[in-house]
Amino acid sequence: MATLLDAVGDILHDRAATPTPPSWSEERGWTAFLRGLDDATLEVCEARGPEHVLADRADAPPSLRALAEEARSVAALRALAPATGAAVAKASPKKRDQIEALAALAPRGARRVVDFGAGRGHLTRRLAAELGVDAVGFERREAVVRAARAIAPDPRVAFEARELDADVDVDGGDLLVGLHACGALGDLLIEAAATTGAAVLLVPCCPQKIPGEVRAPLSAAGRELSREVLGLANLAHATEAGTSVREAARRRLARHGLRLLLAEAGVETRPGEESLGINRKQFRRSLAEVAARGFGARGLPLPTEDAIRRAEARAAEEQALMRRFALPRTMLARPLEMAVVLDRAAALEAGRGPAPEVLVAFPASVSPRNLVIRRACDQGR
Repeated sequence: MATLLDAVGDILHDRAATPTPPSWSEERGWTAFLRGLDDATLEVCEARGPEHVLADRADAPPSLRALAEEARSVAALRALAPATGAAVAKASPKKRDQIEALAALAPRGARRVVDFGAGRGHLTRRLAAELGVDAVGFERREAVVRAARAIAPDPRVAFEARELDADVDVDGGDLLVGLHACGALGDLLIEAAATTGAAVLLVPCCPQKIPGEVRAPLSAAGRELSREVLGLANLAHATEAGTSVREAARRRLARHGLRLLLAEAGVETRPGEESLGINRKQFRRSLAEVAARGFGARGLPLPTEDAIRRAEARAAEEQALMRRFALPRTMLARPLEMAVVLDRAAALEAGRGPAPEVLVAFPASVSPRNLVIRRACDQGR
C-alpha cells in the first residue's frame, strides 16, 4: 500500500479543482482519454467507483488501467455475512445492522467494554449484553450523554461526558471499541490498545479530523499524510453514499458555482471552504438560494441575478471537465483509507497483545466506512 501511495503522491496532492487538466494527467498521457469519456460512462464510474470500470477498458491508457486494477484489488478483503438482529431502541435500520455486525465480531473474554465516542450508547449497551460484562461509554457532548443515559437504562452500563486523551484509564482486560471513531479518536484508541494489550473492535471514519495539518503515522510502516489528502479517504461513490449520480453532480455544481461567485466578489476559496454557513443538504437547492446563504454567512452583498446566471453557465461547462479529471484521484480513496487502517493495525502488532486482523464488517450499502480492525483478548494476560 505504501508503495502505491508513494507512486501516486502527485495525484493525491493535486485535486482536479479547475477545468485545466492536472499536471499528473498531462505527464501520464491520460488527458485525452479522460476528456473523451461520454456522459454515460462517466455516470457509471461515479456510481460504482471508477476503478471498477476503467480497469476493464481496453481503450484506456495502460498505466491508467494498471492503477485502476491495483485500486480495485484493495477492496478484495474478506467480507463477512451481513448480521441482523432485533431492533435497537431508537436506532435506524442501518445503525442496527452495524451494531449487530460488531456484536457478532466482538472478541470474547474481556472484563469490560470501553466505547470511544459512544454517542447515544446503542453499541455500548449491545456489547455489554452480548458479552455479559460492564461497559462504559465516553462521549464529549453532554447533551448526547444525557440522552444515552435515558435510553434503556442498564445498571451495568455507564456513560461519561469527557474529551478523551492519552490519560484515558484502560487496561489489558478491556475491549476498546469505536463505531465510526473519527480521526484522532481512532488513533487514540489504537495507541491505548498497543500500550496496554487491550482487545480492539474499531470501525474508523473521517481520518482528516485531526488537530494539526498532518497525521503522523503510528507505525514504522506508515506515512505522514496531510489533512487535505486524508479527506479523500472518506469519499464514497454514489451507490455507497445512497444517492444518485445526478443528485451528487447537482451538489458539486452548486458548490463550484458558489466558488465562482465568491471569486468574482473577491473571495478566493479552496474546495470545501465555500460551504461556510451551508450544510450539505442545502446544496441541493438552486444556486441563487445557495449563494444567499454563502454570501450572507460572510456578510457580503448578494450577487445579482445576471452574475448568478453567468456562474451557472460557467460552472456547468467547467464541472463537466472536472468530473472527468477527478476520476483517477477518486480511485485512490479506498487505498488511502486502507493505508491508514493498516498503519493502525501495524501499530497494534508492534505493541502488546495478539496480532490484529482487518475485515469488511458490513456491506457498503449499510455504510461505506465498513473496515474493522479486530483484535482478540490476550488470553495469556
